[in-house]
Amino acid sequence: MSAIEDQDLTDLQFFEIPHMRQLTTEQNAGAACVWCADTLPPGTGIDLRAGLGWAPYSCSSCYEIRVTLVNTYRDLYLHLTSCGPCEAAALAGERLCDRATNRQAALQLARTAAGKDRPVCLSCRVPLTEHDLDIGAFVPLVWMGYSSPYRSFVHTGACMGRLTPPRESSGG
Repeated sequence: MSAIEDQDLTDLQFFEIPHMRQLTTEQNAGAACVWCADTLPPGTGIDLRAGLGWAPYSCSSCYEIRVTLVNTYRDLYLHLTSCGPCEAAALAGERLCDRATNRQAALQLARTAAGKDRPVCLSCRVPLTEHDLDIGAFVPLVWMGYSSPYRSFVHTGACMGRLTPPRESSGG
């Protein structure tokens, strides 16, 4: 198993661990995996370090799936925020670069492995279709919620344009 970075664990805690009210007594106590609910023999689970007297643990299989999911989302997001051609293409609803397209495909595989439903566009509130996913007509969007960052998705093109503030002109 690969070593986890502090950021990975922070992202897992914020985005992937179900709320304690959604878990069984065994899952909250660390005796069962928070994702698959399989029993964890003492000393075998991975401590998700949620703190405050709460002891969520994961089996190694579910943990790797969730770390992959968080990392593929982050990789695509970071690429899109640093690739000018992809930013312009996403706003125009055009195809992203090959690097982004490969990262979109990896993210979809990770979401499938984690049993995630189809993402919903933050702008139009419509689930992304299989066609949207196949042609890469979506991008990740991270925005600040009331108490923590919120990970979401948005269709490229018009939906993304509605969420992007217009750029100020340089005067004149």
